[in-house]
Amino acid sequence: MRILTPVFLAVIFLGAAFSLLPAQDKSKLLKMEKDSDNDGVVDTWNYVNNQNVIELIEQDQNGDGKIDKWRHFTPDGKPSKILVDSDFDGDVDDSTIYDENGNKIRAEKDTDNNDKVDQWQYFDPESGNLLRVEIDSKGKGVDKTVFYNAGGQKERMEADANGDGKVDQWVSYYPSGKMQEIGYDTDKSGKPNVWQQFNEDGSKGKAGFDTDGDGKPDKWQ
Repeated sequence: MRILTPVFLAVIFLGAAFSLLPAQDKSKLLKMEKDSDNDGVVDTWNYVNNQNVIELIEQDQNGDGKIDKWRHFTPDGKPSKILVDSDFDGDVDDSTIYDENGNKIRAEKDTDNNDKVDQWQYFDPESGNLLRVEIDSKGKGVDKTVFYNAGGQKERMEADANGDGKVDQWVSYYPSGKMQEIGYDTDKSGKPNVWQQFNEDGSKGKAGFDTDGDGKPDKWQ
């Protein structure tokens, strides 16, 4: 990310790294301050290398005087990671990671604001589409994994509903994203033996049962 015409309020040097960030030597970068919303208060700090390329942007998004967003770049200007304190409590709860080419590949989120990551998102670096989301819904490890097709549409989900570390629910979705069918493992065999289908309007459809243990429904009602 290059600066073509600086319109910043002040230029100083700073050597200390913010405590929330991995160690980074900012003493070799030029610090440039900006009032992005023109309210008379500095809210953005850009750190520029000797090639006139921004390597770090720090922002105060809510105007409380505290930095709550950090955008990191490689020395040649490609994005490398973004860290966000979205609830402004002083702790990062949303991070996005990029590969060496500046393509988004992963995001980690603390969705319940308990200072622990509970959602991991994985992206196709070429298309940017979501590929998979892993969810820790109970604070005991990943118990839901949602899979997306090449177009970024939700396709299916696997879940461990009883917390024994094994998948016991299989969910498929309509192209609209609404639930199409759930398969349940009610006998702990490691495969579904009961199925519940849903109509696209959300109402229940047929229910299927595997009565001979072959993993396929042979009775519907």
